Order: sequence, then structure tokens, then C-alpha cells
Amino acid sequence: MAIKETMTRNDLRELPWVTIVALGVFALVRPVLSIVGAYDDGPLKKPVGPLIFTTLIIVVWIATAMVRRFPRPVPTLTFAGLAYGVLALLLNLSLQPFLDSAEVPPVPGMIGILVFNAAQGAVCGLVALGLLRLRARSGGA
Repeated sequence: MAIKETMTRNDLRELPWVTIVALGVFALVRPVLSIVGAYDDGPLKKPVGPLIFTTLIIVVWIATAMVRRFPRPVPTLTFAGLAYGVLALLLNLSLQPFLDSAEVPPVPGMIGILVFNAAQGAVCGLVALGLLRLRARSGGA
């Protein structure tokens, strides 16, 4: 019989919220570089730059879960992805009056952004969980 785990309010309170927000803020490096035109030409020209920074963000998120030994890496990184999605939308909305390229996405697009980034965080959390379990089995420190 499978054990069913559910998140309770106490579990949510125990998540590392400062780290979750910090990881979400760190991920803003990708859209900020887009805003300043770093992906327009040169060595970071699309699609190379966004792929490099997306990979860097994923590595940092998983490494943070490993170093900090998150007891619940899946919900922690899921919320980090959600935090990034919210912050990216707020960045876009705050820049709308100043940049022609900062268009307000339709509500289904906003929901899609939040769901996609939460799912990306969940996948990172699953990878971190697997690595943490592997390290524990091998007797790693």
C-alpha cells in the first residue's frame, strides 16, 4: 500500500520562505538580461543566452536544495518556481508604461506562466530529492 503524503499548514510554515523568494529573485536574471538587450547579439544571442541562463538557474536551484539539504525539496522548489513566475509577471507589469515590448499577457497566459514555472520548479525538486536520497544511501555527508 502506498503512503499518501499531503502538505499541512505546519508543513507550509516550515518551508524556507526566504530561500524560496531568493531563488525566485535569482531567476529574474534571465528576463532582466532580455530587457537590457543582452540576447540581441554577441555570444548570448538567442537562443544561446536564454538556454545558458535557464540551465544556470536550474543548477543553482538544485545545488541550493542539495547544500541546504531541504527536507521537502519538491514543494520548496515548486514554490520557488511559482515565486519566479509571480515576480516575472510583476516585472513585466511594472515596465509596461516604459517599454513597448512589455505587454500585459492575457489572464490565461498569466496562469500558464505560473503553472509552467511551478512545474519547472517541481521537476527541479524531484531531481534534488533523487540526488539527496542517492547521497543518503551512499552514506554521503
